[in-house]
Amino acid sequence: MVTESKHPISIYLSYAQKDEALKLDFEDYLVIMQQTGLISSRVERQVQSGTDWSQIIDPRLLTADLVLILMSPSLLASGYCSGAEVRKAFESNKTGETRIIPIILHYVNLAGNPLERIQSLPRDRIPVSSWPNRNEAWENIDMAIREVIKDMTNGTKWLRQP
Repeated sequence: MVTESKHPISIYLSYAQKDEALKLDFEDYLVIMQQTGLISSRVERQVQSGTDWSQIIDPRLLTADLVLILMSPSLLASGYCSGAEVRKAFESNKTGETRIIPIILHYVNLAGNPLERIQSLPRDRIPVSSWPNRNEAWENIDMAIREVIKDMTNGTKWLRQP
């Protein structure tokens, strides 16, 4: 049975290309959320060759209700991901338009990074890649994101109005 939330939210997914395999594992959970009406859409970079990244990414990022950042050393090493994407997400977060959730894929030192101040997932801060059973890690993350979505759709102050 498909159930729809009052205000399905849009998600922007930020990740490094090197983390594509883990991102694909996580996408199954996002598809289920979309099929059940919890989220209206999920977007990511999807930039074609010869295209200005900022013209594609910025509008998608700035209209997302929830930004999921798949954290890894590769993401932090990426100038655009850790710079422009994170900065724009933080700007929207400060104005109450967007919520940010870092998801730790691999051990990464966030000292001095603005993301160190944001509660990340999985809840016990063990990276997804270190779980003996990755499906349990994804389930932990899925349940926490669903709690956030429930709060957002119940009118929490930083939810974008439809």
